[in-house]
Amino acid sequence: MREIVANNLPQTSAKISFTDSYPAMGPKEGNLNLLSVLNEVSLDLDQGEVLAYDPGRRGAADVSFVAEYVDCLDGLGTMGSGAHTPQETVNLNTVEDLTKRTAILIYRLINQ
Repeated sequence: MREIVANNLPQTSAKISFTDSYPAMGPKEGNLNLLSVLNEVSLDLDQGEVLAYDPGRRGAADVSFVAEYVDCLDGLGTMGSGAHTPQETVNLNTVEDLTKRTAILIYRLINQ
């Protein structure tokens, strides 16, 4: 690709760059169904609506490696900022509510 870009027309210039990263997990029907169940749980607990992040703004997470084969949901952990960086913080005040939400989600999923 760099060779093609370097061979541009006279009096023109071109550049190409690459970002070495994993692709985001794209939305799939099964994943959206899981999100719907999580959203229901969150609303039942008066924790507010849970919406999907824009796929272009979220990371791949480990689920990207299995998302083609099973329905997946990411983002059930703690809340904070600076995820996966030396500046990462965790808001410990959210742990109890998020643990309840995840436990009820799992309970509902295994009892469907």
